[in-house]
Amino acid sequence: MANTYTDVRLYDPFLRPDWRFERVLRLVSRVPTPGRTTKRDDPHIKDARSFMLRWNRGEEWRENLLDENPGLYYAHSIFASLHMDPEVKFMLEARLLADQPVEEIADRLKTLPETVSWYEKLFFNVSPFLRHHDWIVKHVLLPSSDRFVEHDDEDDDAAPVPQGTPLVVRPHLDMTLKFFAYFGGPILCDFMISGFRRGNAVQNADEISSWLDDQWKVTLQRRSAQSVGVFEVNRYNVMELFATHARLIELQKGEESGEERRSSFTRHVSTMLSQLPWTVGRRGAEQYAGSTMGDLDSSAAEINDEELILIGSGEVPDSVQEVSSLTIESREDTEVDDAKSK
Repeated sequence: MANTYTDVRLYDPFLRPDWRFERVLRLVSRVPTPGRTTKRDDPHIKDARSFMLRWNRGEEWRENLLDENPGLYYAHSIFASLHMDPEVKFMLEARLLADQPVEEIADRLKTLPETVSWYEKLFFNVSPFLRHHDWIVKHVLLPSSDRFVEHDDEDDDAAPVPQGTPLVVRPHLDMTLKFFAYFGGPILCDFMISGFRRGNAVQNADEISSWLDDQWKVTLQRRSAQSVGVFEVNRYNVMELFATHARLIELQKGEESGEERRSSFTRHVSTMLSQLPWTVGRRGAEQYAGSTMGDLDSSAAEINDEELILIGSGEVPDSVQEVSSLTIESREDTEVDDAKSK
């Protein structure tokens, strides 16, 4: 089997998305002398090590880093904002999971493409591994669902939550956004971030009502889909969950049984009849005026089924001439003919 990755470390099933940054932290945290990189470390690790060593020296050095490497500087700032201003981080990570191009993500976030590239390489290295479904679930999606769960006050290991973030919003900020982005793609990611669909602007005042109705519907769908993935199941609501599930099964079976009761012939005829342009009265006479079918419809005789099929397919049967020559005799003519015969 041909090797997919040049670095054997990438085959580690326990590899974390921030594995490069973990390596950098291990190097710079060694005392009294920071660790050195090796030939196994790629340029991203080497540059990040130098960056962090200077970052740790203080504010004056950090200002110089902004001018020298703004992409890495902003990427580190986004990563460090987890517990104070997490929205940018979550949006960036969600768009990476949706497999959007770097330039497109940078444009959405109003930053440099280098910022997105550095962030992906150093803090959220998922782009090469998006096809590894189980790894994404284990090391990206599940950790995001646990990051902002509610903990008891005495739990010292509880992860801090963003300040001022309502409890209801916490799951959306990370877990649901990542889930929908990874499985739904860029368009759904856009919608989950803002709650609105772009490119659907109101063109005139008459469209306002229908636009608001549509937005109300999709907002409920969005919130419902988010809630399904995060709501807690406990002894107080489990019976309601069972009842809802049973009702869904009942509705599904009802639709299936109704369809099964219809024979194959019935379904085919129903489909065919629904496609026929039914017209009657004056409208029908106007539509078929001048055609073979229109002429025969006003004649004295009625064509049979075989002749009707032939005419419908564009052919004119020989019997049509005979049918069109037939007339309906009046009652007076019939009485005269009977008297002559006597």
